[in-house]
Amino acid sequence: MEAATDLITEKINSAALEEKELYTEEETAEIYGELIKEGGLIGIVAQNLVVQLERKRSEEQTLLLDNIEHHIWYLTDKETYGVVNKAHAKFLGLEKEELEEKDLYDIIGVEEADICIANNREVFEKKKQSHIEEWIKNVRGEMRLLSITRTPKIDENGNVEYVICAAEDITERKKAEEKIKEADIIINKSPAVAFTWKNEEGWPVKYISENVKKLFGYSSEDFLSRKISYAECIYPDDLERVEQEIADFSEEEERDEFVHKPYRILTKDNNVKIVKNWIFIVRDFEGKITHYKGIIEDITERKRVDEALLKSEEKFRLLAENSVDCIWMLDKKLKFTYLSPSTERILGYKPEQMIGTNLSSHFKKKEFLKIGALAANAIKNYETFTHYTFETKMLNSKNDEVDIEITSRLLFNNQGKLIGLQGLTRDITERKQAEEVLRESEEKFRKLTEHLPVAIAVVDKNEKTEYANRKYFETIGNIYETPNLADWFLCVYPDEEYRKYVIEKWYVDIEKSIKEGKEVEPFEYNITCKDGKVKVMEISGTWIGDKFVTIFNDVTERVHAEAELQKLNEKLEQRVNERTAELEKQNEDLESMNKAFVGREIRMIELKGIIKDLEEQIASVENEGE
Repeated sequence: MEAATDLITEKINSAALEEKELYTEEETAEIYGELIKEGGLIGIVAQNLVVQLERKRSEEQTLLLDNIEHHIWYLTDKETYGVVNKAHAKFLGLEKEELEEKDLYDIIGVEEADICIANNREVFEKKKQSHIEEWIKNVRGEMRLLSITRTPKIDENGNVEYVICAAEDITERKKAEEKIKEADIIINKSPAVAFTWKNEEGWPVKYISENVKKLFGYSSEDFLSRKISYAECIYPDDLERVEQEIADFSEEEERDEFVHKPYRILTKDNNVKIVKNWIFIVRDFEGKITHYKGIIEDITERKRVDEALLKSEEKFRLLAENSVDCIWMLDKKLKFTYLSPSTERILGYKPEQMIGTNLSSHFKKKEFLKIGALAANAIKNYETFTHYTFETKMLNSKNDEVDIEITSRLLFNNQGKLIGLQGLTRDITERKQAEEVLRESEEKFRKLTEHLPVAIAVVDKNEKTEYANRKYFETIGNIYETPNLADWFLCVYPDEEYRKYVIEKWYVDIEKSIKEGKEVEPFEYNITCKDGKVKVMEISGTWIGDKFVTIFNDVTERVHAEAELQKLNEKLEQRVNERTAELEKQNEDLESMNKAFVGREIRMIELKGIIKDLEEQIASVENEGE
């Protein structure tokens, strides 16, 4: 064997085309291949050396693949793993040996496997490399986005021998890209312009947001192509100051950001604008400044407003000095820095007596703890805080508590720095007294209505139900199940046509009562009560302030009685008509009889007259005869 090895060495030397001290593995393998063709012992030894060489290559490749972060594996067919590297096995939570020659369905979920196999099939069938992104669940159950490149190995017959897959986990990169994209969208839709300048003369622009045209009039391409430099846009009288500020701040090694004092710029149309510029310093590993990143905001209008505000300070002073309410300012330590003259009317102190005193000295402990908590919360959340309005009790110069209402907001200086709080204090003693009188009145009203024999309900001006007495709950139902008038109409008037009629009439009556300042006249409505029975309610009402008091008088029994009485009246009228007809018939008969009787009487009278006349004539004759 040693002789054969020596012979192979001689053959290698003689087979070399040129003299070399070392040969590459490819060259050595090529020589071994030629020696194998000679056969015999030399061929056997050469074959053994080729196997050793291949094993060495395999070990080196495996070591290499297992020490890279990218996932590497190959597929023997569209569904079956071949060899995999450590990165891919670790991702799936398995050992390499547990993956090799295993079906994809045995390793990952069915849905994910279906997607992978479909993409694998495309490479095997089309015999072309593919690049695709796939979501695959890792060992921790997290869905990770892998960028996978599948490369087919084509044999000498043009068939796919296997497919080599290389994957990179791009989940974090994708998230970062999405965040950058989102940030770009936000920046480009905002009034602020983002810049990145190189630390070179004229500050050439490396990056600029697309919304730059709104502020400068120049496009982003104008800056990037160096058609215009940023220094050229700075107002000439302000350029030196801006340059000096950059130089001064840049000398501070620990500084990584600063804010310019507002300066002027010239737009493409030669208009002057005032901007505020935040600068972030970018240094290399040696600490040298390479770039400046900045955010530029147009504050021209704000400056105009500030100037107008300064002009209005005198008006404010006059307003404060003549205001009924006390206007005040506090610093961050809650000490008074300003109070208007109304302080004396409300608390009995002159403003100068309270300036410099702490807020806590003007409240009892319990009240100040509430106010202190509100103030602390406002200062802590100053970026989102708007204002507070609340009621409390404050000590006056006689150490008596006064009912007050405080409206407070945060106070900032011209640089936008929080310096304290400001607000106004209103004496609400009379209002509190009026509220107490109103509360007592409402309590009396409730006590009175609770024992009334009619149902009472109260709604506010927004048609929200506020109160109903016991009779209402007993007859109509739970008013709180119908929180507004619209719900109430649906509940008590289930018939759509009748409900439409009622609503139309009701609002006409309400409008009339408001216009004339009178009560809503009683009118009968059919109401479906909580027990499902329909009752006739005589509904009326009146306004008390901005609340409408509705009175429900149950007239069901009266209506039913009236209906019964109507029926009786109708029957009586019918009987009267029938009796009248009978009497009329009898009258006719009597009249006929009467006529006959009267005629006979008249005849008798006439006969009696004739007889008398005859008697008188006879008597006369007899007298003459004598």
